[in-house]
Amino acid sequence: MAGKLLGAIVEEIWSSPNKRIPFARFMEQALYHPRWGYYRREGRKIGREGDFFTSPYAGELFGLTLSRVIGRLARRFPTDRPWAVVEMGGGDGRLAEQVIRGLAQRGLSHPPVYWMIETSSYHRRLQRERLKNSPWEVQWIDSVETIPAGTPAILFSNELVDAFPVHRVRKREGCLREIYVTWNTQDTHLEEVEGPLSRPELAAYFAESGRNLVEGGEAEVPLAAREWIQQIGGWLEQGILLTIDYGGTSLELDSPLRREGTLRGFRKHRLVTDLLSQPGETDLTADVCFTALRRWGEEAGLFPQWYGSQSRFLLEAGILEELTPPSDADPFSPEAKRIRSLRQLALPGGMGEQFRVLIQAKGQLIPADFLAPGEESL
Repeated sequence: MAGKLLGAIVEEIWSSPNKRIPFARFMEQALYHPRWGYYRREGRKIGREGDFFTSPYAGELFGLTLSRVIGRLARRFPTDRPWAVVEMGGGDGRLAEQVIRGLAQRGLSHPPVYWMIETSSYHRRLQRERLKNSPWEVQWIDSVETIPAGTPAILFSNELVDAFPVHRVRKREGCLREIYVTWNTQDTHLEEVEGPLSRPELAAYFAESGRNLVEGGEAEVPLAAREWIQQIGGWLEQGILLTIDYGGTSLELDSPLRREGTLRGFRKHRLVTDLLSQPGETDLTADVCFTALRRWGEEAGLFPQWYGSQSRFLLEAGILEELTPPSDADPFSPEAKRIRSLRQLALPGGMGEQFRVLIQAKGQLIPADFLAPGEESL
């Protein structure tokens, strides 16, 4: 499979005018090629048998707490028309299962339709199997624009934006240069080369964001994320967009620790240093620039309401209220497992400190007492 995808990439390289393609195009093919891309092919991606873990795998507390947030926000929607919960990039459906269970337990007076935006047939199959006994209607779609216009909605994603293809830009002799992928005919392998920027938006990104690369420094430019949030903002009339991912502000991403960028690969829970090797077999990911998401969201009418760490978000949202004291000392009891999950998700030193949460709204504002003010500025 990796060989077939490699062949397709090389063929595209040779058919291009300069015998090279932007890294963003390589990443798009490596992750989303219709047949052989990482997220399109058969095989587990998440969990012990996959390449990485996500918060829902730490236990059901994550999804149940998220359902508390959704339920509270939905109270501000009109009660005389349908509303929607929209999950984007749902993996194997584990998070959807947790959220739907939590919402069902809250006894909403007019339950929503749960929409899954999923373009992978493999993941759709996993999701359908997991959600086949869902108490609520679940619909699978390719695009948010399939949902009837004017539907009040709460849209959310967990570790989606970090997997969007990114352009890679490097500063060389005071000028911005883009990183391309070409084929080395002598040594028969893919390799990186530098060239002029392939799109004017790349230079505009640095000018508008105030990011300033040091000489030799490198950064990712997530133009695909801009297209994604503009599409959402163009469709949504009233509702909330909630983005959970790892990353930071533009200031944080420009720190000396990230001088060489944040792009990395994972395979079987191990860091991969050669990002061009075995395309389709490696998860490629880059830190999300939440400053850019805020700016692009505002251009689309989505205004920031809250930003901070996942730990702070879950604690403010009431994750502790989902716990009950263990009735015995059994370390394998459901409550004991939930307590361990809490440590991972929301307490200092756990995975929750690595993730950020951005809430943006259109057509309505989050109540002032909904969450304490976020601890960071965008």
